[in-house]
Amino acid sequence: MKALLDAELLKMRSTRATALLVLATLVLAVLTVATTVPGVIEENAWISLDDPDLLANVVGNGFGAPLVLMTLLGVLAFTQEFRYGTITSTYLGEPRRTRVLVAKGLSLALASIVITIMTLAVSVACGIALIRSQDGNVTVTGQFWQTVGAGFVVMAAYGVVGVAVGALVPNQIAAVVGVLIWMLAVEQMVIPLFPEVGRWMPFAAASSLMQVGSSYGDKLLSVAMGGLVLLGYTAVTVVLALIVTPKRDVL
Repeated sequence: MKALLDAELLKMRSTRATALLVLATLVLAVLTVATTVPGVIEENAWISLDDPDLLANVVGNGFGAPLVLMTLLGVLAFTQEFRYGTITSTYLGEPRRTRVLVAKGLSLALASIVITIMTLAVSVACGIALIRSQDGNVTVTGQFWQTVGAGFVVMAAYGVVGVAVGALVPNQIAAVVGVLIWMLAVEQMVIPLFPEVGRWMPFAAASSLMQVGSSYGDKLLSVAMGGLVLLGYTAVTVVLALIVTPKRDVL
């Protein structure tokens, strides 16, 4: 397993697209932070500059783009093998396909730690600078640390789910387009427009866990329930991938 994990981490580190995606995501995280701080881009923000949890919400909202990144990296980790025809040699090297799937999931979970730290560094630094530029309240509250901890959990979960989705939908274009449409269009429309349904979606559950749901008012689940729902989505997709992967013809 260690050899498989090392191989997956090497693939991720040596792929130029990974570095470009991470860089683009950090830029988007900065833009998201800027839109969250009242007065920087939007005058009528949903949170006040005097709110003690402003920094926590700013940092939590900064995870929007990185969550998409982690999902895409997970999808690419599997679909790249099918696209370039390397999946056959991978399975010849390790005939137990579930071990390959687990190694890819673990590699994304480990990568999520690094990407989460980078996201936090950018979001916290930019958030503090922008809040102070608007004479706002920069306070490190208990919610801030809870959001930081939840960020690590959510990012790892999205990476693992991405791997499972890639295993279930090996066609790279279909998987990537499907993920982008779901995360950037479907969820972003359904959650605010149909909260009774949207609150049970993955992004809403993640937002509940990170306690950044103020922009949706009281439409989201509780923190505990959000965590359970996200865990459920992760478990279901992983179990399905573990069932389907050994049975799929790769030739």
